[in-house]
Amino acid sequence: MSNTYDILQKCVNEAQCKPGWSFWLDDGEDDSRVLIIQLRETNNYDHSKPFTVNHIHPVPCTTFNERSWRRWIFEKCLATMNHEIGETLNFNGIRPFVPMHGPGEDPYTVHEWRSEEDALTTQDGSLREGPV
Repeated sequence: MSNTYDILQKCVNEAQCKPGWSFWLDDGEDDSRVLIIQLRETNNYDHSKPFTVNHIHPVPCTTFNERSWRRWIFEKCLATMNHEIGETLNFNGIRPFVPMHGPGEDPYTVHEWRSEEDALTTQDGSLREGPV
């Protein structure tokens, strides 16, 4: 299958975002490619400590043109920011949007921590039985 990774490489080479952010392509697993967005910032749980983290985004095998690759990089930047804000935003110490980092989880999907009772509450405010 053909791809347009040469165009993607050009876009990545030209990409600039927030201070402390850098971009590069690397080889992933199984002959895949990944976009790495590196952030040199502070620890989201202790802002007094510097912290560097690599956000790794699998590159699709596709035939995007330059505008589409730029859009794709933009979307990966937004996903990275969502992740970081989910770790940082707190309400009196509670972080309801903290990302899932465990095996098999997509750390860029926004979750909100809620109780099982909230999941079982119906639109009229009554509580239904059983698991969700």
